[in-house]
Amino acid sequence: MITKQKLKAYDVSELNEPKKVIFPWFASLLFYGLAIYVFLIAINILISSFFGFNLTMNYISDLGSKKVIPFPYFHDLTCVFGGLISLPTNYFVRKKLRIQYKHSKHSLLFLEIGVASGIVGNVSYVLLGVFSLDRAGPGQIYHGIIAFLSFGGFIISIFFFSLNIVLSHKCKLKNLGKLGLVVPILLFILYCAITIPLIEWFLLTSIALFMLFLDYYIFKV
Repeated sequence: MITKQKLKAYDVSELNEPKKVIFPWFASLLFYGLAIYVFLIAINILISSFFGFNLTMNYISDLGSKKVIPFPYFHDLTCVFGGLISLPTNYFVRKKLRIQYKHSKHSLLFLEIGVASGIVGNVSYVLLGVFSLDRAGPGQIYHGIIAFLSFGGFIISIFFFSLNIVLSHKCKLKNLGKLGLVVPILLFILYCAITIPLIEWFLLTSIALFMLFLDYYIFKV
């Protein structure tokens, strides 16, 4: 029989626990590594702008094409770095994002889907650095499939992580969870409806910022 005392025992959000889930130096490595990735993207855009690159005219993938800029390998390496540095985060998010009602099969399912999708997104993002526009395959099929898996993996992962956050009581990340449930998917639908570069950049920004804020609270850097 489930008593009120037992329910209260579950009613403690692990997101708000001060305990460490990882060695402090490794937590800092993962968080600041992701921050460095965002910084590298910004620097690449800034430098590329001197060669005619424009966020309103060029897609993200154009950074990896020597037809657009003279240093596409910088973007390729940035993709590989970003995918690798954020890959281990899935394990620690899985460990930390446990909503209060741990006996809920649905919450565990949401979490597992989020982790699996996150891994797909990370691995695909690494492969984007390998199969950039300069090595996109016949009709750019390799690049197209991998880009779809990358964005799709991240969006689904963020959605289910956000679902866990929103369902949790006494959680400080409610606003982040609400944004994660709505913004990336809305931008993706908008991008599919009117395929313009700026929306793609907004989508990438929403994914990167969500993961950055989530990492900050998960690792408590």
